[in-house]
Parts: sequence; structure tokens; C-alpha cells
Amino acid sequence: MCLGIPGRIVEILDAEKHFGRAEILGSTRPVQLGMLEPEVIQIGIWVLINAGWAVQLLEADEASEILHFITTLEQHYEEEQP
Repeated sequence: MCLGIPGRIVEILDAEKHFGRAEILGSTRPVQLGMLEPEVIQIGIWVLINAGWAVQLLEADEASEILHFITTLEQHYEEEQP
């Protein structure tokens, strides 16, 4: 099973090679943007990231809902640990 996580593009490192940096839950990570249409790639967009690849564009409210769900799952997991 694969899990995609929302990230917001904060930097375009190499436009020709479709490579950037995304903020994901407070930290930044490199991300490959080659699966997206070049004209939509810009700083500030939200994307769904899987294995270092931006695989889908997201609306901000959709990204927020997914992040809330993931953090809620994480909290429940931590509560169950001895």
C-alpha cells in the first residue's frame, strides 16, 4: 500500500529538470515535479507526494483535510503505544 501526503511547493530548484522543494508537515523535502503539467508548477501550489514525486495537484482545502486526517491517525497511534 502506498501513502501520498500533501505538500506545498516552496521552491523551484531546476525548472528544466522539473525539480523543486516542498514543505510537508513543517519540514522541506526535495520533490520531482515531472508528472505535473509544466504550466501549473509554481510556488505555493499544493500537491500530493508519493515516493518523492508530485503525482497530483490538490486544492488547499483538500490538502488541509488530508493533513488533518494523517495527524489524527498519528495521535491515535501514539496514544495506544505503551
